[in-house]
Amino acid sequence: MSKKFPKLIEVCPIVDAVIEIRFKTKVPHSAVFGLVYSKLSSEFKSVENLPILQIPENIRMGDPNLKYKPLYKISNNDFIVQIGPDVLSISSSPKYVGWQKFSKKIFSILNQIEDLKIISEVERLGIRYINFFNQNIFDKIKLEMNLSGENILNQKTFIRTQISSGKFLNILQISNEAISKNVLGSIIDIDCSKTKGLQDFFKNKEAIINEGHLKEKELFFNLLTDEFLKELKPIY
Repeated sequence: MSKKFPKLIEVCPIVDAVIEIRFKTKVPHSAVFGLVYSKLSSEFKSVENLPILQIPENIRMGDPNLKYKPLYKISNNDFIVQIGPDVLSISSSPKYVGWQKFSKKIFSILNQIEDLKIISEVERLGIRYINFFNQNIFDKIKLEMNLSGENILNQKTFIRTQISSGKFLNILQISNEAISKNVLGSIIDIDCSKTKGLQDFFKNKEAIINEGHLKEKELFFNLLTDEFLKELKPIY
C-alpha cells in the first residue's frame, strides 16, 4: 500500500513554485515573445524586460548557462510567466495558491501556447519547489551525515544530490544558511525534471506534469520526520 501524503499543509513553507519547459521552436527567436504575449496579454498586463536582454544574442545562445534564460516577464496578482526564445516558465507568486489552482493555470497557459503551433519539440520539463524554514531544517528531516562519527549537520551545511525516480530526476538541495525576506533559515529545494518521452508532450501534458508534481511531493514529504510534519498541520 502506498504512503498517503497530505493534500496541503496549513503552515506552508513554499516560497517559490515554478513549472518550466525548454523547447525548440519553428519560428525565429525574435518572434517568440510577441506571439506568446499576443495569446496571454489579456490576462497578464504587467510586462518587464529582464536584464539578460542586454547581453547580445550570439553570446547568450553560445553559453549553456545563458541559453535557456528567459528574456521577458509578464505577471498578474497570482502568477508570473517568463518567456525566452526556447523557454517558458510559470510561477505561483507572490504566494503559493495550491496545486489545484496552480495546475489549472499551467494547463490553461500551455493550451494557448499549443494553439500557436510554434513549438516543434519539448526538450525538458522542470517542476521546482523551494521551501523555506526559519530554523535548522537538518534537525527536522530524515537525513544523517557525520564525519569520523561526529554529526556535522549542526554546522553551516549545503547539500546537493541527484535522485532518480522512475523517468524523472530530482535534484535535491538543502541548506541551513538561507535568507528569505531578511530572515535567516533553511531551504529544501527540489527540481524534478524529465528529458525523455516528451515527444507528445502537449497531448499528454496533464498526466506528465501531474506525475512530476507527485514525484516532487513524495520526495519532500519522505524527507520530513513525522513529528515535524505534524507541526506543519497537514490536511489529508
